[in-house]
Amino acid sequence: MQNLENLLEQSEELPSLPEIYTRVSELIESDNSTARQIGEAVQTDASLTSRVLKLINSAYYGLPNEVTSIAQAISYLGHQELKQILLGSVLAGVFNELKSVNFPLLDFWTHSIKTAIIARHLAMQNINIIDHEAFFTAGLLHDIGRLVIANAAPDALKDIDDIVTTTGIDILQVEADQLGITHTEVGAALMKKWGMPSLLIQCVKRHHEVHHIGPFAIDTSIVYLANQLSKLELIVDIENDEELKKMQAILSKIPNWQNSACTLEQISIACELAEEQAFSVMESLGMNDMQIEDDYF
Repeated sequence: MQNLENLLEQSEELPSLPEIYTRVSELIESDNSTARQIGEAVQTDASLTSRVLKLINSAYYGLPNEVTSIAQAISYLGHQELKQILLGSVLAGVFNELKSVNFPLLDFWTHSIKTAIIARHLAMQNINIIDHEAFFTAGLLHDIGRLVIANAAPDALKDIDDIVTTTGIDILQVEADQLGITHTEVGAALMKKWGMPSLLIQCVKRHHEVHHIGPFAIDTSIVYLANQLSKLELIVDIENDEELKKMQAILSKIPNWQNSACTLEQISIACELAEEQAFSVMESLGMNDMQIEDDYF
């Protein structure tokens, strides 16, 4: 059996956030920093610059004209949105070393990216939410604890997934039984280690919870719903009564999905966007080159 401290100790080789992320984030948060200074800092890392520009020019953002420089990206997006793109780009590099682990990394990132796109779109539909890009990051990070477990205990993770697939028992229960710790707890601990905002920590920690209360209730309920939706086929014509009934039947299997305050139309559009944009976002972040280990299955 594992405890949180032991698991994180076994994962010491898991890299911290790179210095480039810390340096650029500090510039973004500073009231005295200029767009030029931020752009110059980003451009000290060629691969990061390339990923940021590929992502901003992807279908995910749908900008009318091609962005050719980091300075342009900042003028289009603003500081906070650039910071979210930066984190996504950095994560692609941080965890790329897990290719050698017996873990379906490509499937993992596909699910994470779809969850991120859905969460962002649903957040955009809520007039009370200002920082939409934070929800892309929350969706991208929601299962990050599974990567820590994959790095520290890959055989145990495969056994856990096999049990879940065979029995249908909730994954958190199986993880607790097999490891003594869950991927949500591990992910939240990693977020704290990285100094991530409370919103992200709570979304990572609570994305499997059915009941959402407290100051982050809407935020965590949106990521919870996005996580569920990313596994389903929910692109329907809601004007068609039969397809609408089908959609309602599928959603009825997701407890408390209404708590996110999202409409059927918003959910359908979000799922469609995830299918349309996931490949281009993954390509821009360098995730499409990750191979699935056949021995995992």
